[in-house]
Amino acid sequence: MFSKFYSRSAKVFIAAVLIWTSLVSVVGAEEKGSAKNVILLIPDGMGISYLTATRIYKGEELSFERYVKGLMKTASADTNVTDSAAAGTAMATGYKTNNGVISVTPDGVKPDSILDAARESGKSTGLVATSRITHATPAVFTAHDPSRGNEVALATEYINNVDVILGGGRDMFLPESEGGKQPERNLVEEAKAAGYEYITNRSEIGQVDGDQILGLFAMSDLKYEIDRDKENVPSLAEMTKLAVDTLSKNDKGFFLMVEGSQIDWAGHANDPIALITDMLAFEEAVDVALEFARENSDTLVVVVGDHETGGMNIGNTPGGYQENIAVLKNATGSVNTVGAELLSKAITTDVGSSVRVVNHDIYMPLREVVDQLDGKLDYNGTDLTVDVEIANSAFTVNLPEKSVKVASQEQESDFFVENGTAYFNLKSIAELIGLQVAYGQDEDGNVTTAYWVDVKQVVEPIVGFKLTEEDVAQLTSVNWNNATTLINEVGTVVSGHALISWGSRHHTGEELPLYAYGKGANEFVGLIDNTNLPRILSYLMGVELFENEEAFMQELEKRRNQ
Repeated sequence: MFSKFYSRSAKVFIAAVLIWTSLVSVVGAEEKGSAKNVILLIPDGMGISYLTATRIYKGEELSFERYVKGLMKTASADTNVTDSAAAGTAMATGYKTNNGVISVTPDGVKPDSILDAARESGKSTGLVATSRITHATPAVFTAHDPSRGNEVALATEYINNVDVILGGGRDMFLPESEGGKQPERNLVEEAKAAGYEYITNRSEIGQVDGDQILGLFAMSDLKYEIDRDKENVPSLAEMTKLAVDTLSKNDKGFFLMVEGSQIDWAGHANDPIALITDMLAFEEAVDVALEFARENSDTLVVVVGDHETGGMNIGNTPGGYQENIAVLKNATGSVNTVGAELLSKAITTDVGSSVRVVNHDIYMPLREVVDQLDGKLDYNGTDLTVDVEIANSAFTVNLPEKSVKVASQEQESDFFVENGTAYFNLKSIAELIGLQVAYGQDEDGNVTTAYWVDVKQVVEPIVGFKLTEEDVAQLTSVNWNNATTLINEVGTVVSGHALISWGSRHHTGEELPLYAYGKGANEFVGLIDNTNLPRILSYLMGVELFENEEAFMQELEKRRNQ
């Protein structure tokens, strides 16, 4: 009896030991300095719902989703809802700072970043982004400034500190005399003098063979993937491949940060088209990193955002328990493209001092409107009628009867006569000539401009679905003098058709999924803080950015295995 009990107990004990040993071997097993190369990919603004929407659109999981390890907290030093500068500072340096600050702590310390530590240990370094390369997230890895807005100053800290620099933002490196933003210095020429190969076009990528590259592919930011000039501007994946091929020449290894910058901007615009297509472009960049890691077992790939943007939800109240993301598959451009096309195709006219506002509708003298629209107006004093021709459309106004006829058919219209002048509601004129009218306002809310355009004709070929009359009314109800306001409203309309809803046009405060593959990937299991990220990376690369790294890693392991 005793021997049987002992035998069963021994088996249970051995099984428990084996399970514990396997856990320890999975978590916290990598040696310090075992990761020769690290590729950190940051999908700026990406939350869980971004992944879900992209997966639904694609029809299968994203390539890196199988490598999910844990979650990362995002709070900054002064708020639970971080911006990219503070989030990036924590991810690059291991220290919290206030929103808007580039790698300077609240008490004024300028800590080195994980990129700095890699460079000082003899590794090559790189930064890739689809924004200006001096934007907040890439900047925190190599520069320091109390304000993320000081990009002219931030740009001066790149040359000779980063080996491969790829993205937008040529204006931040060129002098004002050449259309740039630098008051005096020409950072492009300084880079070339320091041995950097300078490229500005996708066609030049194949000609690069040096160890240092400055690639600036637009004067300012690059465009969303769906709007990208694919002939002249490289994709994020192509820039990532160039960076990896160049940096991997160093026998001591490299550190590379790749940012899908405009995933975040799509969130701010509540634009599901740009969001999903930029997510797919980011996935292609991750695939480049994963392919390299599979061929080089001493490489670590980490994918994690810096915060979520927009509070995106798959589903909305009108749709109930439904989504309609497939409606986005026929889109040919982002909401930026829609907004730009509406503004460029619209005929603009001034709304002068003669305007009358009645119940928020804008009325103007008919003759004034016709003149501004380059039309013709003939007044018949005998029967008091007015014949009007505008943009191949014609109608007749009978002033005594207060009626309008189009091809002998009476048509409902809104106008009144005051002191012998016919004041027409501009919406009525727009309808008579087959257009819609939207208004632009100044800072005081005064209407200054009328925009005449066929909204459906412009918008539908880009978004890939039919607009409702409610959609058109919604798009023409906002201030067209502010392009961002118009673009944001397009995002709202497009999201409505996809049955997607949003909680914000800003960042949100929740934790983010973290994915890792390769050497040391299991060190990221569980919930970590964003300041933990560079500490783990430093330990795995052996670059000694922090003191007591072994104790820190032991504490992480202990926390995971309790």
